[in-house]
Amino acid sequence: MKSYTRLVPKPPASGINTGLSNLKASTCARVLGVPSKERAGTNCIAVPKLNPNLRKKIVTEDVGPFRVTGHRAAVDSLRRVFLHVKASDPELYEALGSAGMLCARLVRGSTSTWSNHSWGLAIDLTIDGKLDQRGDGMVQHGLLTLYKHFHREGWYWGAEFNIEDGMHFEVAEQTFLEWEREGLL
Repeated sequence: MKSYTRLVPKPPASGINTGLSNLKASTCARVLGVPSKERAGTNCIAVPKLNPNLRKKIVTEDVGPFRVTGHRAAVDSLRRVFLHVKASDPELYEALGSAGMLCARLVRGSTSTWSNHSWGLAIDLTIDGKLDQRGDGMVQHGLLTLYKHFHREGWYWGAEFNIEDGMHFEVAEQTFLEWEREGLL
């Protein structure tokens, strides 16, 4: 059995997310609206309290190794990511889990910026039930393997954030804008 949870140094920023940038909350708000009129904090706002237009686009579906609740376009994209993972590395596929996708809340440490999880456009992954520790400059080997599949599908990897967040993948700004042009949002 491979050690997918073994820690390795995060790749240099020049080696990941090539051609992609992280999705801006302002872009999400412009296209999808503010997630909720409820006062945002660090706890997730319940789905029934989401803005009605966003709520109509939220689905709960199986994406292969687990079920998620998120924006329909992102869930469809995740399903494609995991089909590629299953075909190329079935052992890693079987080890995957989720620490959540939809969670309408503020970005950690912010008093005003919504997290991309708020629109169901980001996911935090576990491997063998373990979360990658945020901010230690290291990533689980399995996340490094997953990265190429997410990148191919137009997702941005949080390992490049100022505070490394290796378990976090989100729809890239470029992908989101493409989905907007295609009427998928």
